[in-house]
Amino acid sequence: MKKIVQVMLFICLTVFGMQVAFANSDKVTIPEGADIVSIKRLALAAPLYTPTKGAPTKEELLASMYEASNVARSYVLSYDMVAADIQKNAGVDIKSLDRRQAAKVYKENVATDADAYVVLTVANNSRIVFFFDVYRSGTNELLYTYQIVANKSEQANVETYKILSEQFYKNFERSANEQAREKK
Repeated sequence: MKKIVQVMLFICLTVFGMQVAFANSDKVTIPEGADIVSIKRLALAAPLYTPTKGAPTKEELLASMYEASNVARSYVLSYDMVAADIQKNAGVDIKSLDRRQAAKVYKENVATDADAYVVLTVANNSRIVFFFDVYRSGTNELLYTYQIVANKSEQANVETYKILSEQFYKNFERSANEQAREKK
């Protein structure tokens, strides 16, 4: 009987230890006074990303971010949608501009389409690290930051990028719901 209890204890510790070992670590920061409850439409900005060998391209990263938005309750606009709208309304093709000029034009015009926009910064070191920064459209006020670090075992591929992006959307919704409860 004593042996059975010891074996069961060992199995339980192993299973629970594996669950903790495979969880991505993340961190949420909401600046004081930032209102994320009012955000109903979220636009994706061009990510700050330099692909490494074998990693997805910038276009694949944007596509995986937009595809991951299916888990979000707020309406998410892709970078291509906003770029097409800017070209239609302002007559400027931001895809043909250099990164800095395109970002400037994007920030000036995104307010017509969305309440806020998300800028993703990707660090591909020994681990994949995603930094999501949400800014209010028009004022460019920082509203929300989310950092997620992938496990060492996760490869830089579209599926991993999609999973990390889904975690951002889920945490953003959770933070907005918590803020709404606190305001009541």
